[in-house]
Amino acid sequence: MMPAGGRFLSGWWVAWAALAVVVRLLSEGILEGGDGIMHYQIARFSWVHPELFLDHWGKPLFTLFASPFAQLGHWGMVVFNALCMVATAWAADRILQHSGRFAQWAYAPALLMVPVYGTMVLAGMTEVFFGMLTMLVILALFTERYRTALIVASFMPFSRPEYIAFVPFVVLWVIYRRQWRSLPYVFVGHVLYAVIGGIVLQDPLWAIHNDPYTGASAIYGSGDPFHFTGHIQRIFGAPTVWLLAFALVAGSWSWWREARSRRTLELLVVVAFLPSLAILVLHSVLWWKGWKGSLGLHRVLATTAPMVVLCALWPVGWLVHNLLKDRNLRIAVEVLALCGVVLLGALAFIAERPIPVEEDQYQRFLADVGARVKALRPRYDRVIYYHPQVGFHAEMDPFDTSTTALYWQPDRDRPSLGLRSSDLLVWDAHVGPNEGATPLELLTSRPDLELVELMVPNARMEVLGGHVFEVYMFRAGTNEGRFAERRVYGPQAGLAVPLEHRTDVELKGGNVCFPKDEFPFEIFGIPCDTIGLLFAEVIVSGDFMTDEAGARVHCVMTEHDLTGQLDYWSHDLSPGPFEITYRIPPRSADVTNKLHFWNEGGAPFCIDSLMISVRKHLRPS
Repeated sequence: MMPAGGRFLSGWWVAWAALAVVVRLLSEGILEGGDGIMHYQIARFSWVHPELFLDHWGKPLFTLFASPFAQLGHWGMVVFNALCMVATAWAADRILQHSGRFAQWAYAPALLMVPVYGTMVLAGMTEVFFGMLTMLVILALFTERYRTALIVASFMPFSRPEYIAFVPFVVLWVIYRRQWRSLPYVFVGHVLYAVIGGIVLQDPLWAIHNDPYTGASAIYGSGDPFHFTGHIQRIFGAPTVWLLAFALVAGSWSWWREARSRRTLELLVVVAFLPSLAILVLHSVLWWKGWKGSLGLHRVLATTAPMVVLCALWPVGWLVHNLLKDRNLRIAVEVLALCGVVLLGALAFIAERPIPVEEDQYQRFLADVGARVKALRPRYDRVIYYHPQVGFHAEMDPFDTSTTALYWQPDRDRPSLGLRSSDLLVWDAHVGPNEGATPLELLTSRPDLELVELMVPNARMEVLGGHVFEVYMFRAGTNEGRFAERRVYGPQAGLAVPLEHRTDVELKGGNVCFPKDEFPFEIFGIPCDTIGLLFAEVIVSGDFMTDEAGARVHCVMTEHDLTGQLDYWSHDLSPGPFEITYRIPPRSADVTNKLHFWNEGGAPFCIDSLMISVRKHLRPS
């Protein structure tokens, strides 16, 4: 039953929601800087570009409700998700009232500290909104408002695609309850959006024709069918998994001991537990087969978290409430259990998602790129880019086609690939060759594209597709750039230029053999600076050989200035041929560099035909 202090319970939900907002405000980093940024920008700019309210990828229903909050900035999306969590807790509480105080008070913290769910709250993503809708539907079914349940369910296809594994169970329950007259209401949302699409897009079936999830297996690949189940404890947190396991026992006991609880347990099994399992199976199959643009992201299971926590807490709460007859003992156990849920949940969450969220190397680099693009914008009429964070940090409206173009794909049959003379093309190695379908070689090989600038992060990063993360900026023009190449180290000859060095090596034919020393090979001051330099490449190649399994050897390039280390680019070596390229933008005179091999494992190794060269790309004269 509802505790006397119902207002305190409401305040409890709001306090947890407010905690999420505070964490976001204290965080320098942004979770989900790709899709999360895009959902935010769609919601924010929907008031300027109303057609975004029918953007299928953006989730039209989510965009509609989130758009007022997006006007506050990205943190406004977290406010919206926090309110969705409060509404989710309210809906769950109406059901949990019948299972005791512990379940009522534990629901909000247990839900927020499910790692995948709390992360999505902080990221401002769509999964939290969908989870709220599932709980509103379940509450409507619990209170026998079948038409309301089906109307809400009818709009869920416009919130997230997981509706396909949830709504059929809702319909099944309505049929089981013989509420035949209510069934047509499951089409209300479809009909309404079809009418709107027919008027605005001249296509009543736009939701089918504009399906954004069409393949992409060539980009994202596929994986283990047990990918999600193998990470289930990381996704939901150990406390939730333990609670759910205990709930199976408690639920069986409740079913046997009290007939009144059976209808609620039936409802939870049919429209909460089974849909959660179906969503898990659905995404497992999609990732296994590489269908529907699946990338095997754990975050999709955040859609099930409200249902999973409800299924875990209701039987456990019922057991505590009904087995402990002494009121004082029951309250003591409930308080201890609640403290355990909060403490263990917090530990599980922080272990998976440290907070506040720090800005990592990836995000810092994109912030630098965005700042540079913002500085260059006045020189160009239009900026074309691929990565959403570039436009976010450059403070651009990605949907204003007169000044920007996002996810641009080149027209190979037109001069300069369709670029205007006043366009700046910002290509990044993450989105550009993948979703952007624009390989770097297509741009660098064109004689009518001029490379304006190269940006590299302070630490070497490989992104989707195994590409080294870098950003190239092009404009239409004449590729008259020149380059000069010079060998620094080669077979037999050793150092080809006089450099400060440490080379404790032995030459055996064409092989360079290294002892067990941790740093057997170091070259300082490699010449990478020249007047008019566009960028330099330090190229290291050879054939790595070792007789010891598990040898840990890294080829490392670093740069320093008077304040300390600027860059650290490390590449792991494995047996076989290799060629590593470190691209370096122009540097000031006070920047020094060092190339070295780090023999972390201490195993002797050899490199056949070891060669180190410097290629300087000069700006067009």
